[in-house]
Amino acid sequence: MNLVRLASLSFGRPLWVLLSGILFSHLGYYLILPLLAIILTAEKGLSAGTVGTVLGTGSIAYLSGSLLGGGLTDRLGQRRTLVLGLILRAVGLLGYGFANTLPLLFASSILTGLGGGIYTPPAKAGIATFATEQNKSTAFSFRGIAANIGITVGPLIGALLAGTSLALFIAGSLIFAGLALTHRLLLPADCANPPCETPDRRASFEILKDRPFLVFSLVTVFIWALYAQFTFSIPLRAADILPNPKSVGLLWSFTSIMIIFMQAPITRFTSTRLHPLLILAAGTVIMGIGLGSVIWSSGFYDLLLSVAIFTLGEMLVMPTVDTVVSELAEPQLIGTYFGIASLVWGLGESLGNVGGGQLINAAKAWTAPTLPWVVFAAAGGLLGLVLYGLHMWPALASPLRGALTKRSERTLSPTVSWRKKRGENK
Repeated sequence: MNLVRLASLSFGRPLWVLLSGILFSHLGYYLILPLLAIILTAEKGLSAGTVGTVLGTGSIAYLSGSLLGGGLTDRLGQRRTLVLGLILRAVGLLGYGFANTLPLLFASSILTGLGGGIYTPPAKAGIATFATEQNKSTAFSFRGIAANIGITVGPLIGALLAGTSLALFIAGSLIFAGLALTHRLLLPADCANPPCETPDRRASFEILKDRPFLVFSLVTVFIWALYAQFTFSIPLRAADILPNPKSVGLLWSFTSIMIIFMQAPITRFTSTRLHPLLILAAGTVIMGIGLGSVIWSSGFYDLLLSVAIFTLGEMLVMPTVDTVVSELAEPQLIGTYFGIASLVWGLGESLGNVGGGQLINAAKAWTAPTLPWVVFAAAGGLLGLVLYGLHMWPALASPLRGALTKRSERTLSPTVSWRKKRGENK
């Protein structure tokens, strides 16, 4: 595959370490996640309501950790913050295995969520830092591929270890502990020549004056709310129309396979031709079309087609949002920017779950089964129009247009690109 060959030539060791970390961190977490609620009820003796509270506490810890991880990245450095997040998650998962009281289970959930939140901003900031301007979008698309490989393989390995839940938690903990060690050994030091400069704490408040970033963040809250319907509303629809609702897992596997094989070439094609805001507009509209088409679903293959359309839009949106954040961020505060972006993700997911639930309840009360899907499709179209409008706002569009120009300078033909590079090295 030419894209992989090109990426392997231009990605340095730190970038490959980070991408490997993304893969194995998702593998280690999804090794456990599909079975976690079952283990907490069947083995730990918790009620379904208590399990929801325990896991919800972890979600809140994740959001808090996202902000904390962003600030720590800018003050302590990416490597230290990554290692801290990985260690906390390793301890949290191990705690799940040995905890038999509610307070200890809450503590394990908090440590697991906090570690995941702290890990995310420096991981994305590191990708933005170590990637070149020409391959930044490709690097973020590889991040999505790595995550989906982990999400696909993790549950398969978890199924093999499911006979003993303690073994499951120990395996997950060892994966995160191993990642902490490899990140510590293989990533460059945060500061090669102490004393190191750290940003003024007051500088973080300058983000509140960054209108383009704040406006973009506000819009992405609603994009993530729409995206959340894949894990909320679509499974509920599957439960209504499929003889075996558990087959919804096959939909997840299908989307992961789509992303693994199609994400890189799609990002490669669009990122050198279209303004990032136009890519986001197209992706959001396609996500809305995918959700809207669920209206006509009456069986597995109908739903599979809707999911495929939605995933095509997702592949346009996911890496582009990260690329936009990296382009808008001040270099000395890049961790804080990605911390806020992670918080925005969590807020959007919460809004999507609450909003989707209310729409589904209203649809049942009013005997209007098509209502949620019409609203989702309309929301995708409206967000697409908003993003198209932002494409004409110079304060936001101009910095991103400059990045597009730099990426476009990289010739699309691998042969020509290689010849040009060789000529420059003579």
